Amino acid sequence: MGLRGDLGELALPDLVEMTSVGNKTGRLVLYDEEDAVAGVLTFRAGRLVGARSGELTAERAFYALLGLRTGSFDFDPTAELEDDEVDLPTGSLLIEGMRRLDETYSLRRQLPAPALVRYVGGLSDDPLEMRVLGYIGPGARTVGDVVEAVLVAGDADEYDALHTLRHLVDVGMVRLEPASGEEPDPDAGGPPQPELER
Repeated sequence: MGLRGDLGELALPDLVEMTSVGNKTGRLVLYDEEDAVAGVLTFRAGRLVGARSGELTAERAFYALLGLRTGSFDFDPTAELEDDEVDLPTGSLLIEGMRRLDETYSLRRQLPAPALVRYVGGLSDDPLEMRVLGYIGPGARTVGDVVEAVLVAGDADEYDALHTLRHLVDVGMVRLEPASGEEPDPDAGGPPQPELER
């Protein structure tokens, strides 16, 4: 028998923990608040063997889906499972995922989506940093636009994009400018990145 419910009543981390502790096998489909599929997690004997959210797969998809606070879920223990894409212990994924989620919230406050980032100068050997710098180009882009551009490739998530931007600001390769003439407040809670609002 399957399990359906509301993510507001049974949070995804609790649902994943129940699946892990119970050594459950099946497919967990997650829906956003508009009933569109936000992602799919596949479990075999309590271990995560598949994860997909948009272009993200494996751990990145799992971490992105942990940010879902609203929507619904449908766990089907009778679903025909495809070949395992990964074989990951859910306990350590949950710990790392919650750490990344906390850091992402902190980075959102430091780098609000409407703020502008402008290239100042310098080069990097890091492929993701080079991609971000290339996207910013000689002009300026909003933080939200940069995050969205990083997500399109499917090999990095919001955490990676914000972490990379924070590093580029810290080393002086890019400058953070407030949107609409206001001074940035690193302690103020800016709006979340629109890409992961569900």
